[in-house]
Amino acid sequence: MQHNAIETLYDLFEKIKARGDEKLLRTARLLSTSDHFYYMCAKYFQDGDVHKYFSPYDSPEQAYIYFINACAELEERLLR
Repeated sequence: MQHNAIETLYDLFEKIKARGDEKLLRTARLLSTSDHFYYMCAKYFQDGDVHKYFSPYDSPEQAYIYFINACAELEERLLR
């Protein structure tokens, strides 16, 4: 999930940079913070417990879905 999410965002970054829209670029930068990917961690045992403790999401899958939806919304704004 983390790998797919970062690839999706980096592809979007290239499109936003090409357009030169500062508001969209700022939003993309906010989405690139490590916390978003941290919450998608699907590790088990003690490592996973740390991620679960701080996450506002019910599961790593839910974090991924919200992130991908945010990327889709950002891309939609780019195409307007």
